[in-house]
Amino acid sequence: MGDSRSLNPFSLGIISMDQEFCNREKEIEELTRHALNCTHVVIFSPRRYGKTSLVKQVMARASAQGYLTVYVDCFSVIAKEDLVQKFTSAVISSIGKNVVEGDILQKTVKLFKRIIPSLDIRPDGVSISAKYDQSTAFPYLIEDIFNGIARYLRTKKTRCLIVFDEFQEISELKESKQVEGLLREQVQAVSDMGCFFVGSRRRILQSMFNDRKRPFFKLAFNYPLKKIPKEELANHIVKLFAKTRKTCPLTLADDLYDHVEGNTYYVRKLSHLLWDMTEKEATPELLSAAKSELLEAESLDLQGVFAGLLMGEKKLAMALAKEPTGKPYAMDYLKKHNLSPGGLQKSMKSLQGKDIVEQDHEGIYRLTDPLFGRWSRAQDMI
Repeated sequence: MGDSRSLNPFSLGIISMDQEFCNREKEIEELTRHALNCTHVVIFSPRRYGKTSLVKQVMARASAQGYLTVYVDCFSVIAKEDLVQKFTSAVISSIGKNVVEGDILQKTVKLFKRIIPSLDIRPDGVSISAKYDQSTAFPYLIEDIFNGIARYLRTKKTRCLIVFDEFQEISELKESKQVEGLLREQVQAVSDMGCFFVGSRRRILQSMFNDRKRPFFKLAFNYPLKKIPKEELANHIVKLFAKTRKTCPLTLADDLYDHVEGNTYYVRKLSHLLWDMTEKEATPELLSAAKSELLEAESLDLQGVFAGLLMGEKKLAMALAKEPTGKPYAMDYLKKHNLSPGGLQKSMKSLQGKDIVEQDHEGIYRLTDPLFGRWSRAQDMI
């Protein structure tokens, strides 16, 4: 139903450096300053708050200042060998950016002593990987990567920003203590390099950097990413509707924000759906339809999260979906939701570790994902 002359301004999926970035200028400026000063920073927030988009904006600004910027996605790292491959590929891709395919190897092959960059040219593009003697111990491979970065920085007389996204996944490796220790040692050895450690499982990530028994203790500044205030995000929605010759009343934008509790991803997706349904002016009826479509679209993901929980965790999640509370251990609450005191403590710790449950600034325990409770109630499971 959208205006064929305009593209939907609420883009989804692809992270574009050209898209409008609502009210993160303060964060971008602060993080850019840290990046240019080679300061190590831990950036954390619930899932889908726009962390990756934010750091990509910072990387673009650092790159414009001549810095080497490297993005390493740790989400699918399940073995230390995965980290070697992902890290090396990211470094080679960054150094070889804007270089023709045949020159990438020539530009990077002399950086490493033990790792050999490899290019696999396919019909769908170029795949970069790392080859090395399988008998080479992991510590030497990690050292080789960082030495290669340092060698490049000295040669080019520049500095570097490395972003490790979903960094908390490193803690799930069976050799996590060894990996954390090696990474800290190498990070500290390169003076012209700053690292951003980004993650959404906040308790795990904060433990990695705030527990004095962990290798990364006090290595980096903590930088919690907060919600965008309703007034500013709602006005941004109104502005983007107007920019594409449509109208969204501010009261409706406020309602949209409240429905998903200011979650950046859900605000954008719900706005996307509402814009598509709107011919000229958004109405409460159209927003209601968009809300239903959003819940349906997210149901498979939410169902997967719920299915992966243990029975005690499911019961606690369902209780908090129906009734957030500051006193989950109170006998009245336990009886009302058929929870056992012993099992509750274990389930609470687990759900907080998975960032499914959080305790807000008022001390209220609630589900982190604002659609989880709505989805649960829609399934009539509570």
